[in-house]
Amino acid sequence: MAQMIDIKKVTIGPRNLEAVVEVAPSAPLMTSDDAEGTKLVLDLMPELAEHVCLGDAAPRFGEVAENTELAHLLEHVTVELLARTDAAGDIASGQTTELGERTYQITLACPDDVLVAGALSSAAWILQWAYSGGGDPRPDIDAIVGGLVDLVASLGDEKDEAAEPGSVDGVADPAELEVIEEEPETAPEAEDVAEEQPEPESDVEPADDAPAQSPWPTDVVPRPHLVR
Repeated sequence: MAQMIDIKKVTIGPRNLEAVVEVAPSAPLMTSDDAEGTKLVLDLMPELAEHVCLGDAAPRFGEVAENTELAHLLEHVTVELLARTDAAGDIASGQTTELGERTYQITLACPDDVLVAGALSSAAWILQWAYSGGGDPRPDIDAIVGGLVDLVASLGDEKDEAAEPGSVDGVADPAELEVIEEEPETAPEAEDVAEEQPEPESDVEPADDAPAQSPWPTDVVPRPHLVR
């Protein structure tokens, strides 16, 4: 199967990393479209079932995982990888928003942009493996998490040589992604404020093509990330 998930753009803000992802036409849009691939992911990472999934039809991701959007599963796999690194803070969280046909924005709490971008790329690789029939070699989640931690550590220590992102299967190079860093917000000039006029009230409904909000507004994985 060709590349299933294309990470089109990554924007790094002061608190979050936002990634625009596109699901290929040849890939399943819903996890129910390929039950075998979904089972491979859930068997590989059983902890996903215990993720808190706020705003959904059920409080746990495991109750909706077999019939949800592939982008939503991608978000949860990323959050699980982050939680396992023990470098993502007390709470790893994410949000999935539909932007258009097969296009989504995934928002992730961002303690470290390299760590989060690497986890997202690794999650896409895991889904690629699962929905391409699985097989050997089976992804080694512990090795992927270790590779992410080593990658961040190597970039934070000038004395160490740069890590080779390809040394562990599933650990992608975040440098290959198109990254945009948000400029900090600044207060408008006084003259600009004075010239602004209030917009007239309108009873017109929002446009139909406005970005639709996912029914999964915020998904969180507190540490320890298993809720039993």
